[in-house]
Amino acid sequence: MQSRVQAKPEKLEEVKAEILKIPHTEIHGEKTDEGKLVVTIESNVHLALSDRIDQVRDIKGVIVVSLISNYIDEQ
Repeated sequence: MQSRVQAKPEKLEEVKAEILKIPHTEIHGEKTDEGKLVVTIESNVHLALSDRIDQVRDIKGVIVVSLISNYIDEQ
């Protein structure tokens, strides 16, 4: 699942460090001056994705987390 994370620009480095502590989470792009990140969160359990989104949302300095795309592999 890809998400857009909007954070306070002055907190962006701290937000990035906290996001990277979450298992199966990667940062693929950023607009530093705007505090925007593109983040991929992976899990084979749907509820774990929700939990990880909540973890990102709860990071100090995060304003909003928006879903960009979601892919479910049926295998």
